[in-house]
Amino acid sequence: MKDKRLIPAVLWLVIVTVAVLTPGNSLPKVPLFPFADKLIHFGLFALLTFLWVRVGTLTQERKLKWKNLSTKLLVFTILFPIFIEYLQMFVPNRSFEFEDILANLIGGVIGFTGFIILYKAGSRLV
Repeated sequence: MKDKRLIPAVLWLVIVTVAVLTPGNSLPKVPLFPFADKLIHFGLFALLTFLWVRVGTLTQERKLKWKNLSTKLLVFTILFPIFIEYLQMFVPNRSFEFEDILANLIGGVIGFTGFIILYKAGSRLV
């Protein structure tokens, strides 16, 4: 059975990757409010983690596959957010910021937690 959840997860991964690796001079210069960029990082990675945790983590009986879930948690909540921030050092007018990593990680944890809460509630969103 093909997992129909893969398409939105892959699309969002591409969007996030392009967004955070776009040269800084190509981004809008308007400061929305203090720390707006941290909130954006938070939101990008919360949704990214949520979408990827949905892919291949449930059996046909809607039981969790804990090994798959743990792998997604490690990759999309911890490793990818740190790696993508590291890559920003090599993008013109972008920089490596520990605060962005923190926003990415917190967003990932919230996305993962949201999945677990919705799963336990029996939501169709998972």
